Amino acid sequence: MPEETREIGCVVMASGLSERYGRNKLLEKLDGREIILHTAGSLTGAGLTPLIVTRSAEVKSLAEREGIRCVLHDGPKKSDTIHAGLENLDPDLAGYLFIPGDQPLVRPTSLRRMAEQFAEHPQRAVRLSFEGIAGSPVLFPASCREKLMAYRGDRGGIEVLKAEQIPCDFTEAEFAWELWDVDTPGSMEKVRAVCAGRQGGGISP
Repeated sequence: MPEETREIGCVVMASGLSERYGRNKLLEKLDGREIILHTAGSLTGAGLTPLIVTRSAEVKSLAEREGIRCVLHDGPKKSDTIHAGLENLDPDLAGYLFIPGDQPLVRPTSLRRMAEQFAEHPQRAVRLSFEGIAGSPVLFPASCREKLMAYRGDRGGIEVLKAEQIPCDFTEAEFAWELWDVDTPGSMEKVRAVCAGRQGGGISP
């Protein structure tokens, strides 16, 4: 693993209210382990250190029991989550990766490849994609930090990439389901089907 991977800050965005799901989806079990722990575990498996940013005391308690650093805040917008994450990371890191907490199937190998691709061109952003369609996570270069801190919207850091016209590379995932998030009980069933091997490909690193 390249030295640069240790210079990336990783924010797990875990501040949503799960309104479409009906209850806190991040605490739903997948193979006996909470969704948020799968997402954080993929980062750890890639040699990266997750920082969970949440509005849920239950998520914070779970993270602390698992030895995962977690920040509790009360801001309603995605920009509030971004700010809380950046404020609790070293301002001199090479880059900042943001991943939704409800993206449990992303594989450590894909995250490692994103970090390696970023290390080759650390002035460019990197997004995970499948068949050329970009999704999350997104890895921002250090040059974006102040713009992300100044952002006040609720559509996420992608708005900063667009507004600042930051050049962006794609890292191609091996499987489409790596980019899936869990928005509804129906999408959770699809995720569980992958874990059960019914859609092929497996979810090993």
